[in-house]
This record gives sequence, C-alpha cells and structure tokens, in this order.
Amino acid sequence: MLLDILKSGYNFIAEYSTEMIDVFDRESLTCIYASPANYRILGYKPETLIGRHFLELVHPEELEVLRDFLNQEKGAVELRLRKKEGYYVWVEMNWYIIQQAGEPDCVLIVTRDIHERKQAELSQQLSEKRYRLISDNARDLICIVDANSFKYIYTSPSYSLLDYSEGELLGQSFIDLIHQDDKPMAFHKLEDWKNQGWGSYKCRAIKKDGTLIWFDSLGKLIETPTGLEFIIISRDITESKQVEEALRSSEERLREITDNMLDGIILLNWDGIINYASPSCKNLLGYSPKAIMATSLDLVHPGDRWQFIRVINQAIKKRSPVRLEFRCLHAKGDYIWLEAVGNILTDNNNHYKGLVLAFRDIEARKQAEQKAVENESRLIEQYNCLNTLINKMNEFCYTYDENYNITFVNKRTTEGTGYSQKEMIGRCIFDFVHPDDRERVRSFAEQRLKDLDVDRCEHRLICKNGQELLVHIKGSPLFNNGKITGAIILCDDITEYKKLQSEMTRLDQMHTIGEIAAGIAHEIRNPMTTVNGFLQLLLKDEDFNDKREYLEIMIEELNRANGIIGEFLNLARHKIVDLKACQINQIVRSLAPLLQADAFLSDRTIILKLEDVPDLLLDVKEIRQLIINLVRNALEATPCGGMVEILTRQENDVVLLSIKDQGNGIPDDIIEKLGTPFFSTKDNGTGLGLAICFGIIERHKARLNIDSSSSGTTFTVKFKCEPYHFNEQEIDYAN
Repeated sequence: MLLDILKSGYNFIAEYSTEMIDVFDRESLTCIYASPANYRILGYKPETLIGRHFLELVHPEELEVLRDFLNQEKGAVELRLRKKEGYYVWVEMNWYIIQQAGEPDCVLIVTRDIHERKQAELSQQLSEKRYRLISDNARDLICIVDANSFKYIYTSPSYSLLDYSEGELLGQSFIDLIHQDDKPMAFHKLEDWKNQGWGSYKCRAIKKDGTLIWFDSLGKLIETPTGLEFIIISRDITESKQVEEALRSSEERLREITDNMLDGIILLNWDGIINYASPSCKNLLGYSPKAIMATSLDLVHPGDRWQFIRVINQAIKKRSPVRLEFRCLHAKGDYIWLEAVGNILTDNNNHYKGLVLAFRDIEARKQAEQKAVENESRLIEQYNCLNTLINKMNEFCYTYDENYNITFVNKRTTEGTGYSQKEMIGRCIFDFVHPDDRERVRSFAEQRLKDLDVDRCEHRLICKNGQELLVHIKGSPLFNNGKITGAIILCDDITEYKKLQSEMTRLDQMHTIGEIAAGIAHEIRNPMTTVNGFLQLLLKDEDFNDKREYLEIMIEELNRANGIIGEFLNLARHKIVDLKACQINQIVRSLAPLLQADAFLSDRTIILKLEDVPDLLLDVKEIRQLIINLVRNALEATPCGGMVEILTRQENDVVLLSIKDQGNGIPDDIIEKLGTPFFSTKDNGTGLGLAICFGIIERHKARLNIDSSSSGTTFTVKFKCEPYHFNEQEIDYAN
C-alpha cells in the first residue's frame, strides 16, 4: 500500500524532496524504495540501493544504538552514513513503522543532511573542551571578574595556590585579596585597563592563611552580552622576587668583597675603556683606581700588548673565559708579572657588554718557574746523556716491575733479540727465557725483588727468530720512596764466548793428543812393523797352513791399527796447505764416480746440484779428503733406497758446499761433541774422520754449519771468495 501511495500523486513529493525518503522491509531491513535524494546526499543511485541491507551504510560505532531505536514505533536519531566515496557524513534520521493489512510491515525513514552543522557543533565542543582543559590545568591563576564590581565570575582550579577551593571565591571582590599597600596601585591599573583594553601589574596577594605571595598579572577587557569583564592571568613570581632580593644583597656583598680583596679587579667596557678598578689595585700596582681608569691598556708591556688584545678579542668572539699572563708597569717604574682571569659580560641577547678581569702578582712564581726550567734543562741534559750511555752500552739492559713485566729495554737488547721495544715492553720477562731455565730465573727474580743477595747466573734467551742466546746476568732492585718497585738487569751475551771456549778446549785436546802422538806413534809403529814382518813369514811357511786364517786376521788388525796411527799422526802435524785457485765444482765432479760407486754398493743415490761459483783458493788434496769423509758419513746415515745431495751455490761473497743426508738427525748433545777425537756413534768408528775434516776447514779459514732435524742433517762448509779471517776458528752449530 505504501509503495502505491509513493507511486501516486505523492510521488512528486518523494522524487523532488531534498531529504532522503526510503522504505525498508521491517523484518529484513532491505531497501524497497529509495528516493533520488540518495544520490545527492550519499552518491548512490536509487536503483543500486534496492535490495540492500539498511545497516550496511551505518557507521559501525552506531549500529547497536540504531538497533534499539528501530524497535520503537517511531523516533529520530543523529548518526553517520557511509557515502559512495567511502567516508561518512552526519545525518538526522526520522523513522516510522507502517503496518499494512495483509502485507509485511514497513519502515519509512526520512533522512536529512546535517553534516556541516554537526561538524560546527563538534568543533565548538572541542574548542570549549580544549580551553576548559587549558584553564583547568594551567599553572597560572586564571579568573574572570566583573569590570565594575570587581567580583569573581570564574576562578581556575589553580587558585588552590592561595588555599581556596574551586568556586569558593565566586561573588567576592578580588581587590580583597590584594595587600593593603598595593591596592591603590591596583585600582589605578584597573582604570587604565578600561581605557586601553589591557594592562599588567605586579602586587602581593594574601593567601587564605594570611601569608603573602607575589603575583605578576596580565589582564584584558572583554565585552559580553551581560556587560564588561576582565580576564586576568596571574603568575606566582615569589621565587623570582626572592632571587631579585638575594641578587641585590649579593651585589652589595660582592661590591664590599671586591673593594676589599687582595686581587685587583678591573672592568672593561665594549670599547676597551676601563670604567672600574678596585681599591686593591693601589697595593698591587701603586696606582689609584682613578689613575688606572685614565691609563686604559697603556700599562701593559709593549711586548705583551698584542697577545693581551688577541686573547681578549678571541674571548669576546667565542664568549669564552679569559686566562692570560702579562707584564704590567708598576708605579715604581719596573714591570711585574700578573696573572689575569676573567669572564665576558653579555646582555639577554648574548651581545657583548664588557669584560671583568681579576689579576694577581705572580712575579715570585715566575722567578721560581725560571729556576725550575733551568733545573729541568739540566735534568733533561743529564737524562739524555744517561739514555745515550745506556743505549750505546754493549750489554743488554732492561727493567721490570714487581709483576715481572718489562718496563724498559735498551737498544742493544732489541738488536740482540730481534724484538722491538713495543713488542717487549709490558710483557713478562719469563716469556723470553728458555722453558728449561724459567724456574731458576724466577727464583732469582723473586729474591731480587726481596732485596736478597742474588748470585750472578746464566740462562738462555729466546730471540724473535727462534735462536737461543746464552746470557750472563747480574741485577739489583729498584727503589721508589724506600719501596722496591722492580729491578734492573744487565746481560752479557756469552753465546760466542761459550762457543770459543768450547773450541779452545777442543784445540787444547788436539794439542795434547798431538804431543802424545808425536811422542809414542813412531815407537808403536816400529814393534808393530816387526810383528807384521814375522807374521808375513809365518803366512808363507807351509807348517802354519792350518793357522793361516788366524795369521791373516792378525795381519789385517795390525794394518788397521797402523792406519789409525797414521790418522792419529795427521792430527798432530801442523800441515802447511798448498792453496791454489781452483773450481770446487771440478773437485766434486772428479770424485763423483768414486762416490757414486760407494753409494751404488750400499743401495743409495748421489745427487749433484752444482751452481756456478767463482774460483777459490783451495788445497785440492785436503778438499777431496773433506768431501769424501762428509759424503761417506752421509751415506752411512741415509737409509737404504735414500739419497745424498751435494750442493754448491754462492751467497754474496761466500761459496757454500753442502752435504745433505736423509737420516734421522743428530741429537743436540751429540752435535756439541762432533769433531772430538775418538768420539764416534759408529760401532767400528775411530772418531778421527770428522776431527780431520774440522782441521781441514780450519786451515782453509772456512766455517762449518750443521743443520739437523728428524728429516736429515746438512753439513755446510762456507768458503770466503776473497781472503779474510774468521774470529778464532769460528764454527757454528745450528739445530
């Protein structure tokens, strides 16, 4: 029926109405009819709304409220509907439940656009809420008073500062809260406010308990429908007033202190003119304050004046404190040293206003400093001399603290060990001691820090390259204020000395053996020759054929003994070598067939690696014997199937001859004994082969280096290309 009405003459009203007229099924709330105004207000064409659920367009926050209203027969509500563009607009909605005979009930809804009005209302509410929030929470006291009666119309909660509760002052005159002495001024200011429309004043207010509080108030005259009113905002300035009073008192005290202090005080204005000088300037410089103000900066020594001005200008530019020393002319005519400190004075905008300087006489201190500088120069000179002496000394010198950490090393220590000062300082002294010697060295170090008598000792130092140095050390504790703070150590490197001592011992042994050999070798050979001759005769006698095997053994042993005696005699002889310029490579190549044959018989191989080397002054026979002895020793040390290398090469002005085997290496304790007559590791060895080799090397002014490891041993003979002498038959043993 309702739709028929809308389609009749009333259709004109629905079609052209500025308000939305919509009909919904009451049970399903689906749209049955939508007027064209839906397009103007929400942007939906009427036909697109038919069949859609009414609540689809309602803002989610208002769905529950709307459902409650729809249960009523009629009603009105303000809510938000979603436009086609997606945002919501405020509308006023009126609805009516229409019951139709024989047809389902319908809901007729008439909707009006109130978005602009609603926005204005919400804005006004928000604005009022904000201003109320500001007023209620402001620390300043805010009130509204009648401009004629001066009675309170409104007071903010901050009036609790005066111990009044909110609303307690309404209807009372705010003049009653002003101190009696300040009321005339307040009345005068309020009259000015009426004429000018605004103004301010400072006065004392009376709290509820009768105490006073200072206020700084700002007011404005406003016109309302009911008349003229003042809005007054007051701020508590009690503390600032107290600070002002304290500052005034402080200034008075400061003036009194300044006028009576021992240090001089001057005040320079913006153009460098002295406009204040304290009375103490008279005692310091002999001038009255008035005389100083007249002289300006003329009293500053000409040699210091430029520096004085530069420091002042820099302080003004950077707004930084001033500190300087300068000479100033005394009234007696001589210059004295002054020390000045000061600060820049600025206004509220940080603009320069002046400079305050306080100065004192430091003439005595300057003289003391000059003496200290002279003494320091002497100490530095003595220190440099001592430092030069320590760094030039031939001994290792280092110090360590009570924790055994190194605190100083001299140049000789770094050169000898290969470490830099940075690598050694701060590290424990035991880090550089051979592990086997550390406990003994630690014991001595502990006794030294206890100031006990400590004997000199020897131990091994580990160099950066792994080399070991044998050092002889002596040391003493270091004291500071009577307390032991560390120790100083002096070390002599006795590595070469020990080697030389060992070599001298070996030479003494060789000399002794030579004397023995010279005395008895011929006496032994004569009876041995006789015995050998008779054994030869017996060997030819057929009566001794059954003893032939024994006779041959006896002759063989006599010949072997004779050979040993011959080698023994070779050690005793002081041979003169026949040196000639020759190629060591040619000597090696000439011996190669013989050496290859020996190697072949023992299932070993000889490898030659001969580089071009210059000619050397050599005794060919002795060098041949040297090579044969060293190669045969290498063959015996090399296991079956292995090889022995013979190498020659040149390094700078030295020619190297190396014999390298593939044996198991030589223990350290045995290397030290090599070359000792009759010392041998072979079951049938005489121990004279290497002794002869050492003699040959010594007579050629050469040097032997032995490098041994588990993978083999290398004997290297070093010949100088040009004639020169090593230090006392120097021989190196390297592992």
